[in-house]
Amino acid sequence: MVKKQGRRATKTEYRSPDRTKNRSDRYQPLFAELPYSNEMMTEFADSQGMDSRNKDEYNEELLNLKEDLAKAFWRLVDTQLTTRQSEVIHLYAEGKTQTEIAKILNVNQSSITKSINGNCDYRNGKRVYGGARKKIQKLAASDKEIIEILERISDIYEELNSY
Repeated sequence: MVKKQGRRATKTEYRSPDRTKNRSDRYQPLFAELPYSNEMMTEFADSQGMDSRNKDEYNEELLNLKEDLAKAFWRLVDTQLTTRQSEVIHLYAEGKTQTEIAKILNVNQSSITKSINGNCDYRNGKRVYGGARKKIQKLAASDKEIIEILERISDIYEELNSY
């Protein structure tokens, strides 16, 4: 083996970092886990004036109201919309995209958009008409059952936030 004249082969030493210690140990505080009993926590809550009412009742009522609201919504969709709009809304609620709905119903994607959002009439100052979204909003705003459910949900949220 022949070495070139004038050049020296130098060996640099590589030191791997010490991976046994975590670098963040130097600046992060350590936490101790302390056991607390339920009685101790209840006593603390009572002494601090915290409310110990059962919020599960509200949660159950909210779940029931949301189910009732969904039933009322689908009642409107099935009875007040056209057959095509109802089909489109059902598929849209299943999570399908407008393109997928168009393929399922064998129509153009623009007709699905029009079924949901309506059609624009630019001759009369950009008037939108015929969309399922707008129809449902108008119908829901005048439906007594839906209004009562939404008012009760609003009351429950106000009661929960007042604690």
